[in-house]
Amino acid sequence: MFRSTVCMVRKMFLPFYSKERGPPKIRQQVVGTRGRRFFKLVACNQKDPQQGKHMEVLGSYAPKAKSNVKEIRLRFSRVKFWLGVGAEFNDGTRQLLALANLIPTPPPLFGHRTKGHYQELQKVMERRQEAHEAAVRAYHKNARVPGLHVR
Repeated sequence: MFRSTVCMVRKMFLPFYSKERGPPKIRQQVVGTRGRRFFKLVACNQKDPQQGKHMEVLGSYAPKAKSNVKEIRLRFSRVKFWLGVGAEFNDGTRQLLALANLIPTPPPLFGHRTKGHYQELQKVMERRQEAHEAAVRAYHKNARVPGLHVR
């Protein structure tokens, strides 16, 4: 009587990573010629070769040496997915994701160039955290007011 039609449903991307190949990792692959390097941001297994196999390309990073411009192109939704899955990354990738405002800016590395700056950064981060907590408290204070939220 009723006949079901064939639905054209796009299958979601289900990445394959196994316990043998290690947890997922976001890393940069070097591409381009010697004078004009650029980097692909990829999601891969931890034990995959550095410049080889990967599960997904997440974006690119091209530092323009002559004009001193950093061109970053990212697929934000996919990067957020991999961060949510718990993908690891190294310091260079951490700086890129912080430049794109996907993760908080990491504290500066210790050394002679960071003399006294770490304490200032800690104070700024504490003030930001206090402001955030105050905003959350103000939000929850008004949570029971009728007409404020649509349920």
